[in-house]
Amino acid sequence: MKQRLISAVVGLAILAVVLLLFDTIALNIVVAAIGLLAVWELLHATGCTKFRLLTLLSMGMAAVIPFLNPQTVLGFFPFFCYGFVLALFGILIRQHEQLHVEKVAMAFMISLIVPFSVYVLVYIRDHFNGGTQGLFYIVVALGAAWFTDSGAYFIGRAFGRHKMAPKVSPNKTVEGAVGGVAVCIVCLLLVGFGYGHLSAWMGQPVQIHYGNILLGAPVAALAGILGDLSASVIKRQYGVKDYGHIMPGHGGIMDRFDSVLFVLPMMLILIHFLPFATIL
Repeated sequence: MKQRLISAVVGLAILAVVLLLFDTIALNIVVAAIGLLAVWELLHATGCTKFRLLTLLSMGMAAVIPFLNPQTVLGFFPFFCYGFVLALFGILIRQHEQLHVEKVAMAFMISLIVPFSVYVLVYIRDHFNGGTQGLFYIVVALGAAWFTDSGAYFIGRAFGRHKMAPKVSPNKTVEGAVGGVAVCIVCLLLVGFGYGHLSAWMGQPVQIHYGNILLGAPVAALAGILGDLSASVIKRQYGVKDYGHIMPGHGGIMDRFDSVLFVLPMMLILIHFLPFATIL
């Protein structure tokens, strides 16, 4: 527990610095670093790193995507996918005696889900031209994942009785999941309240839509729980306890960002239909 808390404090300190510099290339660099580490951990866990060309291609995707502008990503996404598939099958044909199609399919999934999910942070910043509204959505997106995870962990430990998915993640309980959703709702409402007052004090006021947050927070929280379980099922099937050891008490980047990968795209959908904040 002590290691977990120390790692959390260090991580929050780094996050605070990144948020202060979120309207600079620093965000792109951090997103690229997270994507690279997460892709590597998933490839390593699933045995794909035994194939050098496959690993280099996947890592290249994770390194490049965060530095592209949103128009390029949206406009050329089908071409990205098509070119990537051609390259993957080229590797498969070359190494077909050792490399099986299952590994290629896994690398394809990892190389798309991870980089494009974390790219949502860059997309939100650029779509809202930085500023207080874009920063608010980034804080809310990350908060939705981590508030749910923390709430589920502590409430599950205190009150958990009914296992949610015992063969996938034995420590997760129904009570913990419900508590995580509740904590997410309350915390996001508090974040909205505090951010509304802070932005007004800084002379860049935003109007917080509490009703939309109340409707959207449970959806984001459930997406986070699904992301957590999805990462867990991969670990169970490949016999991996943690994805890495970069964060003592937490494991690897994927152990900390698994829920974030599912929440970020969901948050993008939510704020399209249920804007959480508007500029005054």
